[in-house]
Amino acid sequence: MKNKLLLIFIIMLIQLSLNGFAQPSRNGSLKGKVVDIKSGEPLPGVNIIVMKTLLGASSDLQGNYYVSQIPVGTYQVRASMMGYKEQLVSVSISSAGEITQNFYLTETVIESPTVIITASKKAQSFQEVPNSVSLITMKDIQRRNRTYLNQVLEYTPGVYMMEGDVNIRGSSGFSLGAGSRVLLLVDGIPMMPGDSGDIKWDIVPLSQIERVEIVKGAGSALYGSHALGGVINIITKDPSSQPATRVNISGGIYDRPYYSDWEWTDNIRYLNQFDITHSRKFSKVGLLIASGTKESNGYQQNGEYHKYHVIGKINYQLDPQSTFTFQTNFTNLNYGEIFLWRNQNDIYQMPIPSIGDWLHSRQYSANAVFRQLINSKIAFKMRSSYFFNDWKHHYHDNDDYSKAQKLGFEVQADYLPNRTNTFTIGIEEIYDYTRSALFGHHYGYTIASYLQDELNIINKVIVTLGGRFDYHFVDAGVTDNQFNPKLGVNFKPSLLTTLRASLGRGFRSPTIAEMFTETFTAGFKVIKNPNLKAESAWSYEVGLNQILGEGCVFDLALFHNDYTNFIEPEPDIYQTVQFINVAKARIRGLEFAGQVCIYRRYLSSSFGYTYLDPVDLNTKETLAYRPRHLFTSGLTFSYSILEAGLDYRYISRLEKVKVYPKDERVAQQVWDSRLSAKVAGATISFNINNLFQYNYLQIERNIAPMRHYVLSINYDF
Repeated sequence: MKNKLLLIFIIMLIQLSLNGFAQPSRNGSLKGKVVDIKSGEPLPGVNIIVMKTLLGASSDLQGNYYVSQIPVGTYQVRASMMGYKEQLVSVSISSAGEITQNFYLTETVIESPTVIITASKKAQSFQEVPNSVSLITMKDIQRRNRTYLNQVLEYTPGVYMMEGDVNIRGSSGFSLGAGSRVLLLVDGIPMMPGDSGDIKWDIVPLSQIERVEIVKGAGSALYGSHALGGVINIITKDPSSQPATRVNISGGIYDRPYYSDWEWTDNIRYLNQFDITHSRKFSKVGLLIASGTKESNGYQQNGEYHKYHVIGKINYQLDPQSTFTFQTNFTNLNYGEIFLWRNQNDIYQMPIPSIGDWLHSRQYSANAVFRQLINSKIAFKMRSSYFFNDWKHHYHDNDDYSKAQKLGFEVQADYLPNRTNTFTIGIEEIYDYTRSALFGHHYGYTIASYLQDELNIINKVIVTLGGRFDYHFVDAGVTDNQFNPKLGVNFKPSLLTTLRASLGRGFRSPTIAEMFTETFTAGFKVIKNPNLKAESAWSYEVGLNQILGEGCVFDLALFHNDYTNFIEPEPDIYQTVQFINVAKARIRGLEFAGQVCIYRRYLSSSFGYTYLDPVDLNTKETLAYRPRHLFTSGLTFSYSILEAGLDYRYISRLEKVKVYPKDERVAQQVWDSRLSAKVAGATISFNINNLFQYNYLQIERNIAPMRHYVLSINYDF
């Protein structure tokens, strides 16, 4: 079956290529420079897109760009960059001619995204996307000054964490790290281990992230399993055109507990990290290599960790239309395991038998991507990926281990038959193999194909229609056949207003961990359920994005998700846990987010509010680990070399939990403060997290960090 699918797809690619090459060669090129209109300084990383084609480029460190193989004709060319107003100009291309077009961009006070690639697996304007999308920029990451990405995500509207499990609009709840309804991508490549199917937040250090795109709602029509609740795509930094070295150093200490009775040690509790990155270009080859360490003795007993990583990335420009990218990543992590506190009087200490329990974890990934632009209407890419996840418990009551390998291969083609249609078509294969004392020895594979058409009906309306078929097999005899359609409409009645609507079906196959886990640890017994069925959901959304002048923008979304065969961990009165299918569930709500410039460019504010109505339709009870109200806000003051800010996040009290439902619960109310200065090529930052020493839990009997202070220095050579 899979050989037939691959053969059909290759034949289609060849046919498209022949059609493209059959056209007469009457092409020109476009070049120029992009600068800040006020300062005259060159702007690197600006996206230059020739509208109604697949052609485009990014400006280099000197602000220069070059686009070749443009067919003769008149085009709209768009230059866009985060933090600047986009500029649209009309350019006429003549046969074998070289046209020069410079762009002069004006800085804006509102940091809104420009080009998004995750929603449709291709670059498109943020205002053309039919789904709700949030963006975390490199500046956001530097401001937060955190250790892992999940700590930065907590300030994204509609996103919250449950002890490492990420929730987008309440999709995941708390699953004990055994499956995520949010798909993690790194440069568009899935990075989910084949055994647990959860997210490893240490897979990419924050110093290597260019930006993060968060697409909310079911994304299975393009990405398959795990994208049931949304997609998080980490876009990593590319090698620079000039030799560049960056060093990041940070260190911090934890404050004393709020109550003196909770103090458990006289030693200073610390955390620190060090990263160094070097990138450069040799002729047609760009190279980036980075390494670093993170360590802490933890604010809790058993809270120590030590991690090191090595990252490499190579970009090879074979010719103006062909690129090859190879990237690899290795992480090694030792950390103490924390399940529960000892008691309510010793909340920072572990039960005596658990003291000294620790875990060793390693991840290795290697990904290769080949991109080929055949002409202005046809482009394709091929990618292969390998992900190895290896961990071992060193616990007092078990020494479980798992070694999981995931192999992936994907071919995708983009085709513009005319100026109103854009087709995206692809085929994907995934193979998983797991050897584990916890899950047993199992293998499985997925074969999938997808097709999407983006149709510009009129200048102001874009309709997106597509679907994906997945065939999933696990060696226990479990098979799933899923077809997931999607429909999106984007309507732009004016330059400042965008209306959107979407519906789609998502699914998630149960992970090896959910089906086959058998273990006993920390007083809990987990039993297997090989009869788990795949869960699915219909996702509906309508939204409005409105720009109110240069200093204000807001976004409003109403969403509704219907789930079938919802997979949830279910403990009984004897603390025996099993993953089961809940027949039907529903999560609906609204989300409101915005940015406001209060005083010129000096004072700005961002905010986000999400209301959730999560219901088990069988019992009519609230779904566990889903709050009803989420609120985030940030205030930033910038002047000259200084920047100061105050951030706040609120998560309402959980109405229902499963492990210890009788424990007292409180809302989360956390303030963080930040101050930074740029001095002589260095950025010095000082953060106070949990400023007012608020005591709260994300899950039962596991206290969140107390107030802690972090100082960091970033220096570019």
